[in-house]
Amino acid sequence: MSNKAQFNYILDVVIALAFIISTLSGLVFMFAGSGGYQGGSNPNFQVEMLGINRSTWSDLHALTSLVMIAGVFAHLVFHWSWIVCMTKRLLKPGRRQAQEVCPVE
Repeated sequence: MSNKAQFNYILDVVIALAFIISTLSGLVFMFAGSGGYQGGSNPNFQVEMLGINRSTWSDLHALTSLVMIAGVFAHLVFHWSWIVCMTKRLLKPGRRQAQEVCPVE
């Protein structure tokens, strides 16, 4: 496996894991009710889900979301030449015989 392919694979795995964790932590917030102290009147303030408190879920959600955003940005930069090539091909459908071959990444 080439270095480029290995980097792409690792980047995709990082994005996928960040997506899964961000999604799961988002579901925790959806089912755990509203957060915040709210003057002591919020019964969900100290709720733990899967043995993890709300503050830790919030930090995990924010961190994995940032990792996912950075990963997607890096993915777009890594594949930029392919994106540009494919966009050009799609915008000029009449020139099928003389189309350049887009790099496989």
